[in-house]
Amino acid sequence: MNRDDFLAELRTALRGLPAAEIDEIVADYSAHFSEGRAAGRNDAEIAAALGDPARLVRELRAESGLKRWQSRRTPANFFAAIVAVCGLVAVDLIILLPVLFVLGVIAFVIGVVVFAVVVAGLALFASPLWAPSFESWNRTASVILAGVGLVTGGIGAGALLLLGLEGVLAILTSYARLHYQVIKPADGLT
Repeated sequence: MNRDDFLAELRTALRGLPAAEIDEIVADYSAHFSEGRAAGRNDAEIAAALGDPARLVRELRAESGLKRWQSRRTPANFFAAIVAVCGLVAVDLIILLPVLFVLGVIAFVIGVVVFAVVVAGLALFASPLWAPSFESWNRTASVILAGVGLVTGGIGAGALLLLGLEGVLAILTSYARLHYQVIKPADGLT
């Protein structure tokens, strides 16, 4: 494969990413060809050393998704990063899919419980407003404080859930990178 074929295949496979990012990636790989030619290597040798453009694009998309998630933490970027990482581990998806499904269900259930705790805390906090009890200010204060405690505990548990999800994403990313470092030399031998 020559330089132009490699770069064209790379550019085509990168469709969907921002144009500036595609141009930067293609320029980087073009520089690899220039440096290789300066070292006396031909285009076929350089292309072989760089690897399969389709595999490179999967890795680049995963990196791009993770960078977007790390720079701007939105739900859309989180799910885009998950999809990109799953694209990297496509070979192991059959093995990972049940694990990811179970983790997703657990995270969803914990999220629902956390939401319910926050709502219950808000209801408890506001209960003296619609059912004032003048029997004892101590009872009213304890109900309000219990409501505040439930709300803050729910918010803290939600934050821990998000940190856990980010940790799972980091583990999946590390696994995907390790997977491709290990499996690609075996593919090259066949």
